[in-house]
Amino acid sequence: MKPLKVAPAMTADLQQAYDYFKRGGSTAAERFLIRYEEAMRAVQLHPEICRVRPSGWRQRPIPRSSYALFYREAPDFWLIAAVISTVQDPDMIQAQLLIREIGEG
Repeated sequence: MKPLKVAPAMTADLQQAYDYFKRGGSTAAERFLIRYEEAMRAVQLHPEICRVRPSGWRQRPIPRSSYALFYREAPDFWLIAAVISTVQDPDMIQAQLLIREIGEG
């Protein structure tokens, strides 16, 4: 199996999501982290778990949230590029992913 590579911007993504959920209380934020870790584990163990979207990216939803992991297969590795809310302009999401992909290329 190809190795996984996590984009450096994922740290900021996760902090932003955590801060969003923390507005609902620290328990809500901790529950989000648990669901994030479960989604990340699923991708790490079985990257093909999600279908390839027309954009070329795979999207693993984080249960009970509007957030998802966005990742794709590169020739030598799997790139996990973002954990971001899907409740935004799809073109903006694609632009963020493209910037991160180029940075890891």
